[in-house]
Amino acid sequence: MATPPAAGVAALRFAAAASWRVVRGRYVEHFPRVLEFLRSLRAAAPGLVRYRHHERLCMGLKAKVVVELILQDRPWAQVLNALHHHFPDSGPVVRDPKATKQDLRKILEAQETFCQQVKQLAEAPVDLASRLQSAPLPTQR
Repeated sequence: MATPPAAGVAALRFAAAASWRVVRGRYVEHFPRVLEFLRSLRAAAPGLVRYRHHERLCMGLKAKVVVELILQDRPWAQVLNALHHHFPDSGPVVRDPKATKQDLRKILEAQETFCQQVKQLAEAPVDLASRLQSAPLPTQR
């Protein structure tokens, strides 16, 4: 038996509401689920949000996951593993034909800057609190 269309819409609304609650409540441990929801939504409705806005939102969530590990005094190996998981060296994967060269350049630049800052902290982890407060997240550009 096929699922009624209203059930699909209800499930989407529920997932969107849950994702919004996670982000608003800053439940960082659930940000990977929100990222998966955003990826699924992007695949289902690619024109819903501009490419750059989608990527900035995802980068901000990923960056917060990494920063939260640092703030929790997790081992640097764990922080760097999370960094490489969320920001692979290959750069952004373009799935949107409307993404401009400027969009791609800005996204790649923001990712590289964030990764460099985290790696610098890992090499010399002195006075983390002041450096984290002064370092802009990728979405602040």
